Amino acid sequence: MEKLEKAKLTVAGVNLHSGMERFMNNEGLYETFLLKFPRDLNMERLRQALAEEEASLAFRVAHTLLGIAANLSMESLYEVLRPATEALREGNIALAKKHMPRVEEAYLLIIEALK
Repeated sequence: MEKLEKAKLTVAGVNLHSGMERFMNNEGLYETFLLKFPRDLNMERLRQALAEEEASLAFRVAHTLLGIAANLSMESLYEVLRPATEALREGNIALAKKHMPRVEEAYLLIIEALK
């Protein structure tokens, strides 16, 4: 992964070994998908859906983002996003919002590591 600093990604909670396995050890393909992550709009959509208190939409977007985090082995983001997603599955926007500071922190660490 010539374009990425592996140490920064590891500190940000990305399990590069697991990610490579998910991408059948195709480093170039995995790197391509990691580098696309900052352009993904799901985090912004989640913020907006929560601000508008649209529980159903927020759940769908959070669940999509959770899947992306899992597929890219973004373990730190996955772990903090999971309880927010489950709260939204139950329609509990207030509880989901309580989880968002940790979600935001994990998300921003990954975005910074990918710069």
